[in-house]
Amino acid sequence: MKKVLFILVMLMCISCSPKTDVTNTVVAKNGNNSVVDEIYGLDEVSYTQYAEYVDKAKGSSPDNSNIADSNIVPSDIGDSNTSSNVYNSKTDDMILIYYGNKKRLKWGKSELEKVVMHTFQDGHKDWFFPSFLYLEFKNDMSLRFGDNQPGDEPANKESWEWLLNRYFSTAYNDGNYEGLKALDECIESCKKRLGEPRFKHKVVLTVPSPCTNYTEWGSIKVNGRTIKLDFRNTNHKLEAVKWYINELITRFKAQHYKNITLEGLYWGEENTTMTSWHKDKKSGKWTNKIGDKFDYVFDTNAKRHNDIVVSIGNYIHSIKGLKFYWIPYWNAYGSENKRWKNILGFDRCDIQTGYFWGTPDLPRGSKPFRTISDLRRICDAVINDGKGLEFEVSADLFVPCYGKLKNKRDVERPYDIVKVDGCKKTQKEMKAMGYTRFNYNPCLLARFRNMMDVFEEQGVFNHVNISYYFDNSTILDLCNSRDKEIIELIDRLARHISRRNKN
Repeated sequence: MKKVLFILVMLMCISCSPKTDVTNTVVAKNGNNSVVDEIYGLDEVSYTQYAEYVDKAKGSSPDNSNIADSNIVPSDIGDSNTSSNVYNSKTDDMILIYYGNKKRLKWGKSELEKVVMHTFQDGHKDWFFPSFLYLEFKNDMSLRFGDNQPGDEPANKESWEWLLNRYFSTAYNDGNYEGLKALDECIESCKKRLGEPRFKHKVVLTVPSPCTNYTEWGSIKVNGRTIKLDFRNTNHKLEAVKWYINELITRFKAQHYKNITLEGLYWGEENTTMTSWHKDKKSGKWTNKIGDKFDYVFDTNAKRHNDIVVSIGNYIHSIKGLKFYWIPYWNAYGSENKRWKNILGFDRCDIQTGYFWGTPDLPRGSKPFRTISDLRRICDAVINDGKGLEFEVSADLFVPCYGKLKNKRDVERPYDIVKVDGCKKTQKEMKAMGYTRFNYNPCLLARFRNMMDVFEEQGVFNHVNISYYFDNSTILDLCNSRDKEIIELIDRLARHISRRNKN
């Protein structure tokens, strides 16, 4: 009897203990393998809240006006489902800025001017993109910021800090700042020619995804204790992301930018947004709290364990004014039927159409060749589901080609294409065969035009948010082009964005 009472008392003590320490784990030895099990389960997370963090952070500022559209104070920590966190339905145009490692464009003030302010063919100027998503997949040593990002090895804490340092760089080279300071300075400069903008320029920054089962990421302080994080433990992965978000916001505030606000954070993984997958002990099958079976493309251990998206979204929403962004490919798991919003917790989900690529001279492996009919179908589905779209043009457009018009009515592939660097004949011989030399791929230019046409026909420019993918720096090539067709297309796009900025 005494033994039974003792056990009951111990159980009561355990149930009353606070569920806050992320180090409360049990390591069970199974042969040579160490399996980390959390006492409180995968879904119960200890939050080191931003309000607690920022009180201790050095260099934090009471001026919070440049974080989204409201102040961040401890009382703002609250329910992620409150109406204040609903994404503004006003349409937005966000350009992707690939910036970070040494192979990327520096994106100093002179380059950014091309995307902050557009000069039309008739010489007049106007504001261009209002929102900027800064993203990077790997650092200079090819350490990757996620399971499914390009790179050789998982990125550690030092690499995550490197990414923050790149965003908030104050380096000054050849008359140019870099990072967010360059954007802030560029907008300030453009205001002298255009006056005050009718809107506030917004930035969205990428959140790294902890690489599954990585044990050498590094240490942080959690609830006053220094903890070495082990990414076999879900809570540890969450604490790493929360540490990064806290650092990012604190650094942003400390910069006192005049012209940009932090609108939200971006989840860089395109296809691993599953929530809390676990293996049933009896059946041996994988499932999640949505009730789905593990029976689709996600068949690797890394993808199976990417179970933290919902909790990350909750944490982002606990900081008033911040939003959670995602740009998955078409039909990515979780992007359909408002799951992206109602279950995964994203405020904005812009779908990659994949339409731009796939002409015969540019095979995409197993990726499908999409037609205008496919593009219209994707636009319809996206608008009906409340999502946004990604407008995509890559550097492939500017590959020099020989092209021979075969059929103007073939809107998908009007030209026979031969790449200049792969042609075994002389330019004179190609001309005699009816080919014209282009400084761009005429089939891809046709697809650029087709996207514009369909977006206009389907009302995309009127109704939805749009992200713009231009590879690393293709937008600069478009803006600097002297080709009449390209100039007309980029002016046409800029007019749409200018109109949306005025709404």
